[in-house]
Formats: sequence, structure tokens, C-alpha cells
Amino acid sequence: MDFQKLVELYEELEQTSSGNKMRELLSDFFKKVPPGEIGLVTYLTLGRLASEFDDVVLGMAEKSVLKAIALAAGQDLSKIQKMIRETGDAGSVAEKMWQKKPRPLVSTSPLTIHELFEKLHKIASSSGPGSQDLKTNLLASLLSKASAKEAKYVVRIALSQLRMGVGDMTVLDALAIAYTGDKKNKEFLEKAYNICPDVKIIAETLVAKGLKGLEKIDLHVGRPIKMMLAQRVQELEEIPEKMEGKIAVEAKFDGERVQTHKDQKGKITLFSRRLENITHQFPDLVEYLKKYLQPKEFVLEGEIIAVDEKENPLPFQTLMQRRRKYDITEYVKKIPLQLKVFDFLFIDGKSLLHESYEKRWHYLEKSINKNNHLMPADRIITESVEEIDEFFQKMLKKKYEGIIAKSLAGEYQAGTRGWQWIKWKKEYVKEMVDTFDLVIVGAYYGRGRRSGVYGALLCAAYNQKKDSFETVCKVGTGFTDKLLEELPKKLKKYEMNAKPARINCKKEMEPNVWFEPKLVIEILAAEITKSPFHSAELALRFPRFVRFREDKKAEQATTIEEIKEMVREK
Repeated sequence: MDFQKLVELYEELEQTSSGNKMRELLSDFFKKVPPGEIGLVTYLTLGRLASEFDDVVLGMAEKSVLKAIALAAGQDLSKIQKMIRETGDAGSVAEKMWQKKPRPLVSTSPLTIHELFEKLHKIASSSGPGSQDLKTNLLASLLSKASAKEAKYVVRIALSQLRMGVGDMTVLDALAIAYTGDKKNKEFLEKAYNICPDVKIIAETLVAKGLKGLEKIDLHVGRPIKMMLAQRVQELEEIPEKMEGKIAVEAKFDGERVQTHKDQKGKITLFSRRLENITHQFPDLVEYLKKYLQPKEFVLEGEIIAVDEKENPLPFQTLMQRRRKYDITEYVKKIPLQLKVFDFLFIDGKSLLHESYEKRWHYLEKSINKNNHLMPADRIITESVEEIDEFFQKMLKKKYEGIIAKSLAGEYQAGTRGWQWIKWKKEYVKEMVDTFDLVIVGAYYGRGRRSGVYGALLCAAYNQKKDSFETVCKVGTGFTDKLLEELPKKLKKYEMNAKPARINCKKEMEPNVWFEPKLVIEILAAEITKSPFHSAELALRFPRFVRFREDKKAEQATTIEEIKEMVREK
């Protein structure tokens, strides 16, 4: 298939402000895609070259992409840089340059999706001395073959800034409509996607084998599954009401959740909550896993926490200093860590997903040679609310976040926020309701002292059923002066000319600037109230910025259903 056909779809998607129209456009297009190319089309429509966990990126900064545009257009780099300062979109710069570019005397064959995909992968695989110049030249060569509109989207894909607002769930919706005729069948695609979060595999399996083929998808070592999530309650006494019999109560840590895979060849891979490959950032943890775990092949989950010289836990922000590309060895010494293991999902050829928590914990304890670096999570087994509260207070004294109550009989529900797990944090016992992880969808220009920066951000919760983002608050407090200065630059790459299709916002709350829903921030609020102005019909009172949640994707933000549940339980 020619890339031009996909570009025509992109142009329509960029112009639509309706989520339903977006799904209709996608599903109609998917029906026309040759079966052998449907996987590539789903990747490119999400602005990717591979699944997120495969960690395939072009590795090109904006400066290198602008050099490629200048080289292919035969223009001075300074002219291209001036245009990008004016527009803020390198794709639009390329389109404008190509509209003025003279057509070649000898016609070239059209740019195909396969050719685009292969050349982008060649750029991504280039490494070593001189690789940046090679990447620039390869991208320039690819752009030389493109039309003006094609150049626009090649550049945007190269910079991972497709600006169409299409998300994974949008693609799954469209695939369900296109190949089963019913959007309701998306639940089967999503269930398979939770076990295999790769849209290409899901699309190709659906086209070749239908819904029956998706049912056979299972955990595969080396490929992460979406992590199980916990519900919340308003009162501690509700926990035993939600779970029958004895309950496991574990410590909840202020660290980074990690899913660890070890294959039969001994290769260990670490995946973050966002399913990103973070193995290279924690070489010390890889060695601990090799040394202190007995199984030859496993998949486990745990929480990485930073510790001081006395092995006391340090804040999440300290651990985040370990998330870096350079000086890793120095920071291994500077910020030591521990892994608190709390679940075993696979062991020596056997999937444990459908086993009870109690049985999974049995495998966990049996597999770990306990030490100061790698250990099971702190926990008790009880039916008593008093004992749960006593353990909670004990965990707070140890400077942990709180506790997670787990049903002993519960299976592991990938990607699901169910009542098998319930969290209880220190914020729940203060006057504040809780912290919320919300998505930045817009910004308002500042006035007075904040003139020249954003005065407030418009934030939204995620509606899983509708695959949309619904506004719940404007937040303007909690930001330092330094962060306020940095916000416009940090958010620039997500800026949109019009409201993205998946954002649901009432006219009264329309911001000065729209953003593609990508960045998640943690917010503390006093209470939840009804609101005629926010699209969620609920609002957070006295919201205050706490921190950026770079470990979460937009679709992992607090959901509308969670917030409504909190209101119902009041």
C-alpha cells in the first residue's frame, strides 16, 4: 500500500474533533488494508515503529531532523530553524518547504508503507561513531522521495509527535468494528491486549484467526503484560467487606513498580509500569536477580525503592535520579536500591496467571534466597480490621506509602482494576481525600506575576468505557517559579491547534492552549464536588500540584469510574 493513502487518512483524523468519527474513519480504512500490512498500519497510526516494550526508537533529536529537512530541501539550516520557531511543528515546516520544492523531471515510484517502515528501522538501528550523521542522511534520503503531505508525517513520526490524538484503545475499537462488525467485541481485543500489549500482534491475529485466535494469546517470557491495579475505599473497615475470609496485607512502597522477565538463556529484562524497557538503568538489580533467584525462567513483579546507607527507604524523587542514560555506574553507587517482590506470574515453563494469590506467593517465597537487596514484600495474613490498621501504622513508621490488601483466592487480572486488590494510603486518613493522577489537556495564560507563563493547567481523568479524557479541575497552585518557567517548553511538543478528538471539555472550561493527552501529573485535592462546568460533571476542590508521574501513560491515569466510586462511598 502507498503511504499516500495513509497520509490522506491522517489528514482527516487531524481535522476531526469527534472520537466516534475518528473510530469510523479508522475502521473504514482498516477494512481496505491488505492483511499483510495491517500490523504496520496500526504501528504507524500510533506513531511507532514497534511495540513500546521493544524500545525501537529513531534516536534523533529535533536538531538532527531539522538538518535532514534542510539537506533534502536544499536550504540553509538557519532558514529551517527560523520556521520551526514560528510554527513549533517540524512536520508543517517540511510540508511548506516541499510545496515550494520543484518536482523532479524523472518521476519516482510512490513511497510505500513497507519502504517507509524498513527505512525508519534502518535509521533506528544505526549506532556507533558517526551514526547521527548517518541517521540524518538516511532521513533526508527518505524525505527526498516524499510528497509535501508525506514529508509532514514522516517528520512527525520521526519525532514521535504525530499530533492526531489516536490512542491504543482507539485502534482496538476500530479493529473490532472493522473485523467483527461490533464495537462491543473490543472487550475481547482488550483482554488479549492486556496479556500481549502489542497492537500489531493483536491486529494480525484478529485478521488471520478471528476472536478465537485472540483467546489463545498467553503470557510470553520477554514480552510484558499490563500490570494489575488496585481499587480504593473510603474507610479502612470496608476492606474485609469487599473480601471474604483471610486477607493478605502487604506494604505499599513509594518506588517504581517493575515487571522482571528471565528467559531460558538467562537474559533478564526489566519493564516499567508504562511497559518501557528500563533494564540498562538498573544493572545492579539485574545482578541481584541472577544471584538470588533460583528459577531458571520467571516473570515476577515488585517495587524498586531507593535506600540510604542504613537501608531506610528514600522518596520516589530520589529513585527517579536512577532513570538516566548516562553516568549510570556513578548513580548505582550514589543511590543503592532494594527490590520488594510481591508477585510471581511465571516460573520454569508454567504460567501462574490463573493461580490464586496464595499459590503465587508460595512460589515467590520458595524462589528467593533472601538478602539485603532482594526480598518478599512485608506482609501479614489477617481477618481483623484492628490488625490491618496496626500493620498500616507500622508501615507508615517505616516511611512506606501505606498498604495493599489482597484476596488470597484472587487470580492475577492483567490490566484490570478490580476488588482483588485494595489500596490504603496515608493520604486517606488526612482531611485531604486522596491524590489523583490526572492528564494535562490544556493551559491558561497567566496574568500579573505569571504573565508570560501558564497560570493554570486544565486536567482530566480517563474514561475507560469511552476512551476519552474528561475534565475535572484547573490547577494553578503547587508549582515553583522555576517549574512555571519550564512548563511551556515541556508541553510544547504536545501542543495542538484544536481540541483533540478524545478530549471531552465543556465550553466554559476551554483553555487558551490544547495539548495532546500525554503527560500525567499527581494532584492533591480537598474534596470531590458536582460541577456543571466540567465534562466529568465532577470537580476536585482546591487542587494542588504534587509532581509529574513520568512512570504513567495517559491511559493509566485515575479513571472517571474511580472518582465516581469515591463519591458513591461518601
